[in-house]
Amino acid sequence: MHKKPSLGYWLQYTVVRFLALLATALPVEVSHRIACGFGTLSYWILRKRRKIALGNIAGALGNSLPDRRKKEIARSAFQSAALSMMELFTVEKIKKEAATRFELFGNEFLEEAFSKDHGVVLVISHLGSWEYLSFLPYFTKRPWSVVVKNIKNPYLDKAIDSMRRVMTVNPISKDNSVRAVFQELKAGHGVAILVDQWAGDEGLWVDFFNTKTSTTSIPARLSEKTGCSLVSAYCLRKSPGHYEIHIEKPIVHNTDQPGWESTVTQDLNEVLERQILGHPEQWLWGHRRWKNKPDNLRSV
Repeated sequence: MHKKPSLGYWLQYTVVRFLALLATALPVEVSHRIACGFGTLSYWILRKRRKIALGNIAGALGNSLPDRRKKEIARSAFQSAALSMMELFTVEKIKKEAATRFELFGNEFLEEAFSKDHGVVLVISHLGSWEYLSFLPYFTKRPWSVVVKNIKNPYLDKAIDSMRRVMTVNPISKDNSVRAVFQELKAGHGVAILVDQWAGDEGLWVDFFNTKTSTTSIPARLSEKTGCSLVSAYCLRKSPGHYEIHIEKPIVHNTDQPGWESTVTQDLNEVLERQILGHPEQWLWGHRRWKNKPDNLRSV
């Protein structure tokens, strides 16, 4: 018997829909400033989350930056998170002007990967406007799916799912993703997977910014099972309402060597490190990426 959604969920949904309508009605530049203001406010109000962000930055970047710069990065990261939500709200407006609002770099690397006819896993992180990587179907004229985590609020989950579908991407629920992902790759399509968050006892214990943490090895395992190519990509904000999508060369790996799963997963972490170091203000530092090692961590 399904539990009936609470009134609180409905109120949350109503607030989000109102904000979405407001963001759609306002010029993109104004929505951008409002989102940045909300992000700054969140930085000061959400003390616990701010502490996590500053701790992550200190642990990852060490003494390479003064404290003032670390605080600037943390505050900008909160703004980036707020902008990512706002960008979902304005997706229909952005789509109408996508040809002038986006620059795509490295599409030839995607074509190289797709030419092998085993599908492509797009390895992505919460860097920049990660939701707008869902515009790849528009630019590449190829079918794409993205593995997403369900939101507890069913009203919000359905609303955000519909926003993503505006970009003609196919959202696949993480809870039931295995069969659907295999089907997409078997058909030679692309599947985007976020790999930069804590993976719990299902991940591998590998280095990320010189500190071991649980990291998903799903891209590595999919490549070994299907022969799919692994390609990393990210979408950066260049100015309000204008973006650059960067696609990198397919990641060279050998799944026939001993320890291949850990090696490939570590290599992907190093790719993400390089991308984040280039644009630290646009990564999600407020997530608890580093935790104590789980007792029942899977072994390979």
